[in-house]
Amino acid sequence: MLKGTIATSMNFNSVIDGKLTVYMSAQIPENGSANTSIAVQDRELYEANKAECRKDIEEFNKLVYAMEDKRVTETKGVNEDEAEE
Repeated sequence: MLKGTIATSMNFNSVIDGKLTVYMSAQIPENGSANTSIAVQDRELYEANKAECRKDIEEFNKLVYAMEDKRVTETKGVNEDEAEE
């Protein structure tokens, strides 16, 4: 029997003056919560542009939340279909 999981990967960057400043990634399984990682790549640019970087991080988190919500809705629909069979 084949068993496994399906997950969505998301990778985004906050870029300041053409330079990678913050790297953001998420693994979103079909069941459960996302595992996210946010890493500052250029501390000096981050410190000088905190507001813009934090705005990008907020946007990233909104995308992750939206994908989590979509996964929950999709999984709920699949489980309901299985229950009908």
